[in-house]
Order: sequence, then C-alpha cells, then structure tokens
Amino acid sequence: MNENLRKVAFDKLKVFLANPGRFCLVVLGGRGVGKRYNIEKAFDSIPSNRSIELGLKKIVFVKADSFADSKSKINVLFEANQGNTIIIEDVEDLTEKQQKLLFEALSTSDGRFGIGKKFDLRIIFTSSKDIDQLRTDNELLVGFFWDRISQLIVEFPSYTKDNHSIMLDFRGTWKKMNFEELKGFEALAAYPNNAKLQKFMEANAEKFVGGFRDLDKIACMYFNYRIFYYAESRKIVEETENKVVESIKADFFSKSQMQSSSNNDASVFNFEIGLRYDKLLAKYKIQLRRWAVKEYGTVKKAEEKLGYRPGTMKNYVEGKVTKERKSKLIP
Repeated sequence: MNENLRKVAFDKLKVFLANPGRFCLVVLGGRGVGKRYNIEKAFDSIPSNRSIELGLKKIVFVKADSFADSKSKINVLFEANQGNTIIIEDVEDLTEKQQKLLFEALSTSDGRFGIGKKFDLRIIFTSSKDIDQLRTDNELLVGFFWDRISQLIVEFPSYTKDNHSIMLDFRGTWKKMNFEELKGFEALAAYPNNAKLQKFMEANAEKFVGGFRDLDKIACMYFNYRIFYYAESRKIVEETENKVVESIKADFFSKSQMQSSSNNDASVFNFEIGLRYDKLLAKYKIQLRRWAVKEYGTVKKAEEKLGYRPGTMKNYVEGKVTKERKSKLIP
C-alpha cells in the first residue's frame, strides 16, 4: 500500500476541524485507532490566534450516554462551553430523545447552536461503528439525525489496513506516558530508538488489532523491562535494549495482548441453566442480531440473507426483544 491513509485522514481532520462554517464533523474508526489522540493532535496544530474566532478555545470530550437529555440541560452545557468544541464520543449511544433534542439544537442559519438561546461553539461526533450501520435509518441512529450531523466525515483506518505511521504513533504514545516524571528513573525515559523494536513493530503492525491500546501496552512493557534489566545502572546501551525487545516479543502476542475467547464469540450461544424459555429466546435473538451484523455488515443485509422480513431484527436488542409477548424465530 503506497498511500498513507492515516496521514490523509489526519490532514482532512485538521482542515475540517477548523472549517469556518462550523459544520458538523463525524470522526470514525474502530476501537483503538486513535480517534481521540488524533483530534487532540489536530486541535493543537490550529494557530492559537484563530481559536476563539472559530469556536476552538479548547476541546471538551463528553460520552454520549451521559449527554444532556433536556432542552435546559443542553443550553446549560452549551453556555458553559462558549467558544469551545464539544466532542460527543460514541454517538450511537445517544437515545432517540437526545438525538431529537440535538437535531433541534443544531438546526441553525447563523452558525450558532442551542434551543431558543444561541451559542458560539462547535460539535464533533465520534463512533467506532461501521458507517453503513450508522446511516441505516433506525438501526443505530435516527435517519434525520444522521443526515444532519454527517456534513463532514473522517475515517481512521486500523493498522491492519495501513501501517505507515505506526512508529510515529508509537513515538506519540511514548511521549504521552511522561515516564520522565517518575523520580529516579528519568534516565530510562528516553524514547527507544532501537532498530529491532522498529522491525518488530513494522513487521507485526497488522496484528495490532487493539490499535493505540496495543501501543500503550508495548510502551509500558518497554519501560518496565528497562527497569528490570538495568537495575541500578542508568546508562542506555544497545545490548540491554535488545534484551528488552526480545522480552516484549516473547510476551506480547502470547501473553499480554487481549485475545477473544471462543466463549465470547458472537457465533457461539451459551445456554444458561435455570432461565425460562422466553428469556432464553430473548437472549438468543439479541446474540443472533450481533452475530448477523458481524457476519453481513448491517441488519438490512442480514435480514435479506437469512430470510427475515425487513425491520424484524432491528428489535432484537436489549429492552425491545424482552417486551415481546409472542415470538417466533422467523416471523
């Protein structure tokens, strides 16, 4: 792969983040691709003299499941963040009520947001979900809400698709750890410019399915193995650095990296002894939906492939399926 997809995404993010019209922006990418990291990094690259003018005084991250759920609370939040950018993380976790309120708050003709009162700020949304799920009406989001917020979209690829920037990302990961602040270990906090480490990282980039979480873990392992091998010595030498890398190679994929258990695989349904038929059936339907979306990409495609009537499986979620009085596996 010749094109650095992560760099292209980052360059777009820098431009879209500071767009003069304060258009809504959605930042996509699987868990661990560094959405938050890249937003913070892009924000830091914006000239400070333009920040207030563009509503970029500072960024504030808010989880969707704790977002304001009334008109008054939204206005309080917006007023407290005049001149700021609010990043709503995991947009798919917004309730239908919250989506309707936000749709009203974001409906504007002058670039200012709010319900009744208007405020100068901007809104960014993030999600790790597949874009086809997000833009399918009533699957994860209400259609009119997605239509409103999807004016600008940036998607960050995982390392399985693009590994060009892995060492640059690892350098950023190392820097954010602030190892130099650990008293007595300052000499071991220097970034590891080690050829064997670089070869290991680049050769196995596509296996780092945890993305930035894997980089965090490797950075922590590297620093702690330094402490282990150097003991009382504080002079960095290549021979010892190579021992550190060999220890990481021995531990990471075989022990440290998270591995999905077959018991948690979406294709395996675990029967729970003691549950009534109706509760077992409800749990089965919920897992069937998860498996089908994983297998076919969207609920709509899954229904077509499995022979379900359109719209049936959208109710196979916690809270809805349990309210069904009478159920059949294939209505």
